[in-house]
Amino acid sequence: MKRLPLVILLAVVALVAVVTGCGGARYDSRLAAADSLMHDAPDSALALVEAVSPASLTTDGDRAYRDLLLTQARYRCYITATSDSDINRALDYYRRHSGEREKLTRAYIYKGAVMEELGLPDSAMLYYKHAEANAAPDDYFNLGYIKFRIAELYQNQVSQDSAAITRLQDAIQCFTLSQDTSLMISALGSLGAICGDLYPDSAILYLHRAVQLAEQYNPILQYSPKSTLAGILLFQKEYDLAKKLALDIIQNGSEFCNETQYYYYAAMSYIKLGQIDSAKIIMRMTPAPVDAVDSLAFYNLTAELARIEGNHQLYSDNLAHSKSTAIQILSSSKEGELIQEESNFIQSQEKEHNKIIRKHNSLLILLVSCSVILIVIISTIALRLNTRNNSIKKETEILKGELEQTITRLKQQKEAADESVSELVSLRMSAIQELYRDIRIKSTDDEKVKKVISLSSLMKSLSEKRLLMDLKLKNSFWEKMRLSVDGEFNGIVTFVEKNYPDLSTDDINLFCLLCAKMSPQIIRLCMNFDNAKTVTNYRSKIIKKKMGLDMSFDEFVKKYMDRES
Repeated sequence: MKRLPLVILLAVVALVAVVTGCGGARYDSRLAAADSLMHDAPDSALALVEAVSPASLTTDGDRAYRDLLLTQARYRCYITATSDSDINRALDYYRRHSGEREKLTRAYIYKGAVMEELGLPDSAMLYYKHAEANAAPDDYFNLGYIKFRIAELYQNQVSQDSAAITRLQDAIQCFTLSQDTSLMISALGSLGAICGDLYPDSAILYLHRAVQLAEQYNPILQYSPKSTLAGILLFQKEYDLAKKLALDIIQNGSEFCNETQYYYYAAMSYIKLGQIDSAKIIMRMTPAPVDAVDSLAFYNLTAELARIEGNHQLYSDNLAHSKSTAIQILSSSKEGELIQEESNFIQSQEKEHNKIIRKHNSLLILLVSCSVILIVIISTIALRLNTRNNSIKKETEILKGELEQTITRLKQQKEAADESVSELVSLRMSAIQELYRDIRIKSTDDEKVKKVISLSSLMKSLSEKRLLMDLKLKNSFWEKMRLSVDGEFNGIVTFVEKNYPDLSTDDINLFCLLCAKMSPQIIRLCMNFDNAKTVTNYRSKIIKKKMGLDMSFDEFVKKYMDRES
């Protein structure tokens, strides 16, 4: 695009300033003027935006608007991006301001365009899809442009032609609704190029439509779809039509196109029509090949001409060059596909790695949180224990008194009914264990515990005071004990009674208490032993002397349970 004269630019700025001033627009009038020129005169829009200094802008909205327009104008003027810092600032602002939906859509579009120019097609695709999701349903221009950009990315991927075709068809519908003829011509041309091999009849229709629109609205744009159409017609053996299109491009549109390819179309059409002299004239006019594709076309053309003229050596040589060049192009294409596949694999690996890192971070946070909670709990318990430490002795004396009272009360109830006696005995054992445990946890000084609340000392003291009674437990108590132990240890009591007949009833009762992990003091009470040491002696005596086994009581129980398992 040629730049508008300075006077016209100033007039446009003044007009936009008046209009936006009357309408209460909040953006700087210079930026609004540049935006109005973006579609038809992007170079003039770029000049206006670059003339606006960021320091002269007073709001974050104006600065974000300038960054967006600067990126958009540079892209429209074919200035390749080297950084995404400008569009990042704009995108960050519009993400935080939900009322700027159209500008957020544009920010996503040109963030994707910059990613393409920086060689990151996967990131570009992601931002284009963000733009597509954000665009308003009636924002036909932006929706069409987004679909057009996505289709071009699909064209560069392996086996994505069908996806590209669908996107281009959607883009054409959007451009029809937005009445944007230029982009519709480009989309029709791209659609015709993709369909050329798969659906040649449809491709010809699309390209004819693109040419018609271009001739009517923008003649400069007619030559790109004409060139694609010429190639398709040539391979469809419509040589006369292909020749006319190629000659039209050479004569009128060569400054906009790759000339070598269209000379090839014209010369090959002449050869197929049998007009060898005309073909030679075109070949002499053809520019030298500039890349492998041009070289392939030149070799094919020369080989075909040599074949028609009967020059077999020249035909063979050019055919060999053609095959070599085709292999080179195919190799390059395959290498590109491999690079793309490798890039996709690396990105997938990075995603998996990031997932693992996030999981590890979550686990670390959980562990730290649990550690903090545990520290708080331990500190709280320690503080409470420390607070109660000074009153331990007094509480111990109170508990000892309560214990003496309980034993005295149980002694007085000894003559009660057998069932009541059994319940009181259970209550007595439970009370002794509970009181003893309560006393133990109230002190952090082990030595003090031993001196003050040693249960053996307490029992000795009670014995000296003749507070312990000689109690004969009821058979129902022992029956319940046997049943509970049998249930817990897979029938161990029944096994012992059956296989060791020398064991007395008292031996079996003691065996049950030992299995139930009752303390020596409790066992002493239940069995009416003189002291706790007697329990240890009987424990060893049952296994080694009466059962005749060379093992400890715990080893016997473990061996039995392992066998049952």
